[in-house]
Amino acid sequence: MIRLALIGCGRNASVLADAIDASENCELAFAIDIHKQAALNIATTTHAEPYVGDLAQLLQQRSQDIDAVVVNTPNDQHAQHASAAISAGKHLLIEKPLALTSETAGRLHDQARSSNTLLMVAHTFRFMPAIRQVRRALDAGELGRPGMLRIHRWLPLSTDSSSGWENDTKRSGGLAIHESIHEIDQALWLFDGHPNQVHAVAAPNHIQIHLGFPSGAMAIFNVMAGLPSGEGYYALTLIGSLGSAYADDHHNMQLVYRGGRPEAFATYQHALGVNAQIEEFSAAITQQRQPNPGAPDAIAAIKIAEATNRSVLTGESVRMPADDHAYE
Repeated sequence: MIRLALIGCGRNASVLADAIDASENCELAFAIDIHKQAALNIATTTHAEPYVGDLAQLLQQRSQDIDAVVVNTPNDQHAQHASAAISAGKHLLIEKPLALTSETAGRLHDQARSSNTLLMVAHTFRFMPAIRQVRRALDAGELGRPGMLRIHRWLPLSTDSSSGWENDTKRSGGLAIHESIHEIDQALWLFDGHPNQVHAVAAPNHIQIHLGFPSGAMAIFNVMAGLPSGEGYYALTLIGSLGSAYADDHHNMQLVYRGGRPEAFATYQHALGVNAQIEEFSAAITQQRQPNPGAPDAIAAIKIAEATNRSVLTGESVRMPADDHAYE
């Protein structure tokens, strides 16, 4: 059984904890947070030990009781906690982005490689059931050569006081680094390559990104934050030379009738994706192989997000050097 320490018991922590609890290969050993109640909330539902304080200190005190670390803290703390885990020789699953800059992410990758530590980045959309079905159709040759990817995602503006950092560009990295990196990673994964041109425009809480690929393929994303509170909306269309595929998180509805008015329920894609993500992480540790996605994929996505920000600032397209994505 792989013993995990989860640092960051705020937003998304309960989904991570539930996925770990559901796994036959993992158990949550520690729930870590600087806020006592947050740590207790996660610990009591999973039988983990709550810990209030610093990850590095816990790793120094209880290293023998921890096999791997899951980082779920604000973006500006990712590098600090990742470095602490790697320095202690612990395998690492870290929320996206790996770091706020590609330079820092590269240093973490080097550190993990030199210490023979596995580093997986939580680009969770790769594991969503609907999107994995699109990838299976692509791999089976049913769609032919991918030519056009279009993704729309609208999400509510965070009003949770514990997540106020998300609205602070210096802490989150802004919409491109914090949110659109999901769509960027999906494009890299589905096209199995990197763009040579990036163009983006933005307004408050809204960004549109165009990626051009050497093959002539293109990807277009619209990401908007600021909807009224509640569930967001996601839709993906991939058009290939032989066919097309569509995936979303809003048509997957089930009607349940118990007498009276029927009730509609949507399958919670995010939770299912996190479950699959935890299974990939534990399998990589057990099989002693690199996890997917790993640091190189995460670094490439950050580089493109950085180019996105440059395009927004200048109003011009950004050419991506052919070797800018190779990180050996």
